[in-house]
Amino acid sequence: MASGDDRLSLDKLTSRNYSTWKYKLKYLLIAKELWGLVDGTTEEPTEAADKAAYQKKANQAMSVIVLSISDNLLYLITTCNSPKAVWDPLQSHFERDTLSNKLFLKKKYFRAVMKEGASIEEHLKYMKETTDKLAAINAVISEEDQIVTLLGSLPDSFDPLVTALEARVETLTLTYVDQALVSEVQRKQDTSGESG
Repeated sequence: MASGDDRLSLDKLTSRNYSTWKYKLKYLLIAKELWGLVDGTTEEPTEAADKAAYQKKANQAMSVIVLSISDNLLYLITTCNSPKAVWDPLQSHFERDTLSNKLFLKKKYFRAVMKEGASIEEHLKYMKETTDKLAAINAVISEEDQIVTLLGSLPDSFDPLVTALEARVETLTLTYVDQALVSEVQRKQDTSGESG
């Protein structure tokens, strides 16, 4: 895949997709061996001969980041002149570590309710993205609380499975619960397909 094609598979940063954008862009930059310029672990060399190669890589990293940001958010970084200087204000803007932001995200998370008939995959994605946002601002939700909240957010049609999971003697993991929910939906779909 040509380097220009890599960017095409990455959605541009908007005000609504920061967590996903950040995750994908980080690994795109890692694949291009440019991430060290963004997180600050690659320092500018002192030797003149090495400075040109460093600057070329810095320009590449800047290009990848800037071209993956929607036009209406470019104002956040127009005065920045290095990959790290671009990354940091974006992180500060979207990962505000304030009490009001933590309260907002926690309320969103703990009050989440899946409507009857909604997609379990979409619900699991929403719950995971919200806990990721909270973790990014130092408000980590324990795995046990994630399981309790997830099970409590499900519609009544999941009550038999929830009861079975709660009755388990072994410790539940979030991965196990997620898989059980997806399997239950698949089983119901298979059963209704056979009877139809």
